[in-house]
Amino acid sequence: MPRYERDELMLVDREYCIPPDQMFIGLGWDEDQDTKRRHYRRFYPDELENVTEVLPIPTPFNQYDLKRGQSRGASVSIWAKMTNKVKTDASGEATSEKVVGRFKAVIEVEDREKKAAYLVRKAELIEDLLENLKELAKSRGFADFDLDLE
Repeated sequence: MPRYERDELMLVDREYCIPPDQMFIGLGWDEDQDTKRRHYRRFYPDELENVTEVLPIPTPFNQYDLKRGQSRGASVSIWAKMTNKVKTDASGEATSEKVVGRFKAVIEVEDREKKAAYLVRKAELIEDLLENLKELAKSRGFADFDLDLE
């Protein structure tokens, strides 16, 4: 059962009966003893992209197999010829390729001019939104309305 002690400097409740280290990496702390949001204690036995609770879509990544070996014209050992264990590719040539890993990334190809135009338009929309919010706040009686987007 975890116990909490109030840290007046940081204004948080710190846990002081910490569970065994082998259960989790103790990063962070609960905001207070009522939150019960121990984000640093969740353990998932699989890659996060395979856990539907974390990522409801199958995977956001482009995936490419990393291969090692020669794809065409590979030399074949006598033993492989004798046992008919010669691996061939689609064209019928001998291959020694093996999948040794997987590259995962989000790859985006974009036009620099279009991206610059998009960023300008985005800044204009945000500025318009801020002006509209200020007008709305003024009409509702808020004198000093300031929205810091940073």
